[in-house]
Amino acid sequence: MSDAEPSALFRTKCTLALRVLAALASLVAAIAMGISHETVPLPSLHSIKIEAKDVSCFMYFMGINSIVSAYSFLVLLLPKTSLLWRSIVASDMVAAMLLASINSATLGMFYMEMKGNTHAQWSPICDLVSSYCTRVLTAVTAGYIALGMYFFNIIFCLCMALNPLLLQAPKKEPPPPKK
Repeated sequence: MSDAEPSALFRTKCTLALRVLAALASLVAAIAMGISHETVPLPSLHSIKIEAKDVSCFMYFMGINSIVSAYSFLVLLLPKTSLLWRSIVASDMVAAMLLASINSATLGMFYMEMKGNTHAQWSPICDLVSSYCTRVLTAVTAGYIALGMYFFNIIFCLCMALNPLLLQAPKKEPPPPKK
């Protein structure tokens, strides 16, 4: 057994663990956002139901996280000998960029719900619907954890791909035979 085999096994297990953690985190983010709703009774005998489905940014958040989670689980089903593994790092980068953009937009929208906007006369709602805001915050946190796992996975895969290129000394050609 050579020294390369245990390190290759370690790299495979690390990549697998990072991918599973990223998939689970993005699945949790989508589910937490999907169950974010609360009904608030008002003194005027009416009630208001606040749902994540009311905000289009939160709907995109659920969709992107669901797609990224499904993609991650599907990648786990690829055979090790498949030629599709060559394009996985690029696909992971696309998934990470989608997560980065939707997480940022969702965090901005959540901040608006939490703090309000005095210029637009939008009052904060988290004082009224604290469990809704807690679920949204949980979803955003899980989304950023998934994004972090994807970045670690991308960096790890790039290091695995570039490491042999950086560690191997260039091959010297033998001198031409003397005549």
